[in-house]
Amino acid sequence: MRGAPVVALVLGLAASHAVAQNPTRPGVTLVGKPTAMPPKPTIAYGTPRPWTGPNRRDGITARWSSRTVSATVNGRSVSGSILELHGLDGIEKAQGLPDGAKRLLEMHVRTLKQGEPTTYIVNTQLAASWIATHPVPADVKPNDGSDDSHSGCDKYSMDCLGEAVQHAEGQFQQLWQQAVDAWNHASGELSHDWNVAEACFADSTLPLANIPVQFSASPSFGVHLEQSGSTSIGGGAASGTVQGTLNLGFPIDANFVAELDLFYIPCLPFAIRPKSISGGGTLTIGEQLKGNASASGKFDKLFTIPPTGGPQIPIEVIPIIIGDVPVAELDVSAYIEGNVQVSATGKVEGSFEFNDPHKARFDFRCSGSGCSANPLSLPDPITTTETASIKGQVSIKPAIFTALQLDFDVDVLSARAGPQPYLLGIASGCDAVTGTQTAGGLSTSSENHILAADLDWGVDLRAEALAARQVIGNKYQRSVTGDKHILFRDLLPGGSTSLIANVTGPAQTAAKVPTLYKVRMPSCYPYTNTLKYRVTWTGSATPAPVSSCQWQAGQGTCSFDPIKELAFTLNWPAAGSFTVSVVPMSDDHNRVFSPPPKAGQVAVTVR
Repeated sequence: MRGAPVVALVLGLAASHAVAQNPTRPGVTLVGKPTAMPPKPTIAYGTPRPWTGPNRRDGITARWSSRTVSATVNGRSVSGSILELHGLDGIEKAQGLPDGAKRLLEMHVRTLKQGEPTTYIVNTQLAASWIATHPVPADVKPNDGSDDSHSGCDKYSMDCLGEAVQHAEGQFQQLWQQAVDAWNHASGELSHDWNVAEACFADSTLPLANIPVQFSASPSFGVHLEQSGSTSIGGGAASGTVQGTLNLGFPIDANFVAELDLFYIPCLPFAIRPKSISGGGTLTIGEQLKGNASASGKFDKLFTIPPTGGPQIPIEVIPIIIGDVPVAELDVSAYIEGNVQVSATGKVEGSFEFNDPHKARFDFRCSGSGCSANPLSLPDPITTTETASIKGQVSIKPAIFTALQLDFDVDVLSARAGPQPYLLGIASGCDAVTGTQTAGGLSTSSENHILAADLDWGVDLRAEALAARQVIGNKYQRSVTGDKHILFRDLLPGGSTSLIANVTGPAQTAAKVPTLYKVRMPSCYPYTNTLKYRVTWTGSATPAPVSSCQWQAGQGTCSFDPIKELAFTLNWPAAGSFTVSVVPMSDDHNRVFSPPPKAGQVAVTVR
């Protein structure tokens, strides 16, 4: 018979007491002489099964529901009849719940403070057998003074979602205290009637630890870049035209151990409430972004990911079994949400790829009051970048939250936690002709060009609790890495000439005469951050002090705005043929030009 082991346990407990009449309460049957607390229920998880369908339930709108939960335990199929009761209304309206059990739950829910879970999952077979051997006298019921539809009601309760509490704080506190007094009085009477300790009516924790959560998934999404004319588009604007595609992939590998904590009352063993969901482990995410674009003018748009909604990707369902009877389920899924900003300027013809694989190790705990989390390891990602013919600039900035989500009994209490990385990838391309460049007194024209990729990265750790698919309590989100530059790459064979500093100055000068030189980056150089130059010269010249430079014998380093002219003077002590060389090394965005670009150089004859 379904649930027989648990029923037999309860019946055996009742039968172990001698039956007698309670002299202080005529008509009330004593269970027998005092006994120890009822044994703690056994709790386990069953064999996981695939989660089929996009949503097992699109949220619960009824105050109560009745269903059968099935599971496979040790190769054997078992099932249990379950009532899911949401708050006071759900308990009052539920059908199939024994009267004594209903009255006790109506009293207990009123004792719960705001922020405590008010959803009960009831094993109907166990409730019937327990009440049959543990009768609840008719006078054990809620007091009229605490009979209010909002007692024990808060935003964590299904029947309170979207509903304002009608009482001022003081009135609510008064009603709550009346409910607590009524419950304490009733539990004192029943503990005497049933010959158990009063602690038998207190909330206890039933933990289920070491639940393995392991899966791999490879969701992907695609969006189309198609705009033309001068238009305002969602999250941005376009002037000109753009065509192309953007494909995003999120290979996920999860290896976690989860724990589910439930509230239960030893003398109401037929009902449980969710307390918390926690876990710890590793989530490896290989964020991939590939695109191709053809743009003329300007394009800037924010794309929502996934573009069609439905950010939850179902994986599996883990049955929760108490005393060999399935009573609930833990749904495992991957959760993805975020956005990608795509911008282009100039004339863009090309393709690009940014990969952001990272392996995050963390733990988390979520309850009705919110979540906490602890990052254990979030190393920098390994990145690869490829791009092709680009004239202009394309920037791709995804900010995607990829998380593990655990749902207790579909949506009674949910926890989702994971890293939220943000990656800014910029591909820059430019061809330009410098108007005039003075070298040795001569005026020349020269072409400069660049094709380069630049990546910035950061990651937050985020965790949030939900009830009925709405975030509850305090949301946890903390920056783990801060903003970090992780890659610069010159993509042109032979190097981009726009990384070679323009150095200008006279081709001839006299000994012991200060000679002025100027340095500026070419017109196609794409960045505005303060640049560090390495300046070297031959001939034992003496440099004049400059606030932006630090000099040593024959060399120095200067930090300066790359779009402005850096000026310095050198004074040679004797005649000869010498050179002045300048190489950009890095900037204050932590870009490091490695290998270093070719040196910008001028030759000088000193007489």
